[in-house]
Amino acid sequence: MKESQYGPCGLFCEACGATDCGGCRSDMIDDYITNCTFRKCSGEKGIEFCCFCEEYPCDELHAFMTDEWPHHHTMAPNLAFISEHGAAKWIEAQRREWTCAECGERLIWYQKQCVCGRTLDAWEPPM
Repeated sequence: MKESQYGPCGLFCEACGATDCGGCRSDMIDDYITNCTFRKCSGEKGIEFCCFCEEYPCDELHAFMTDEWPHHHTMAPNLAFISEHGAAKWIEAQRREWTCAECGERLIWYQKQCVCGRTLDAWEPPM
């Protein structure tokens, strides 16, 4: 399990397959996260999630949420859930969603098959 479960943008870090990153809010982050606009901005504004910003959704976040990467499309509904129900309930729901129903193993974005052999209904990465 990653040290940080989520990013301020509403992505669930525990479902990210990057092994060189402990999650957006950890000390072990990769180069992409180091330069993440949303991580920097939320830190400067002292907010935990972008949905609590007066400018939500800013143009840059909207463009990111609607780009070609299917896992980015989860951000708007995730942030809406967080805004309404809180981070703890969202993390609980995400852990259920990203856990294999048959063996209990953690799953990651774009994973086509669980270690137990179960075929997963995974997104296709953009070309």
